[in-house]
Amino acid sequence: MRTLMALVLAGLLAAGCAAETADPEPSGSTATIGPEDTLPVLGAWESVPLPGEEPLTLTLSDDNTFTVTDTCVELPGRWQLSQGRVVLTPKAEEVVLCDEDREAPLIPDEYVVEDDRLVPEGAGPTFTRM
Repeated sequence: MRTLMALVLAGLLAAGCAAETADPEPSGSTATIGPEDTLPVLGAWESVPLPGEEPLTLTLSDDNTFTVTDTCVELPGRWQLSQGRVVLTPKAEEVVLCDEDREAPLIPDEYVVEDDRLVPEGAGPTFTRM
């Protein structure tokens, strides 16, 4: 009799634990969305040059740093992917210029990811995957 009761109790406990660990069905609540996959935007991107300017290369690294370069300027910073947008945070104090009279290119803070293009929010160069 004790063995039977022990088996019944063990079965009830196991059923209760299984019910606790099962994922509850969503009840109209919004599911939590994890971080976006940055793999599709990693690598080098080249701008369509504006008249009288050189093309720029934007390199997005997997450590969330970026560099914008042309033949004379190197503009570093940090980036993140947020809701289909690449958000850039330049480090103006670390800009490298080959000529004192040269200025760093003006790069928008946000780009919308459109397949193989990064399109600026507002004015600025559009980048295409290299």
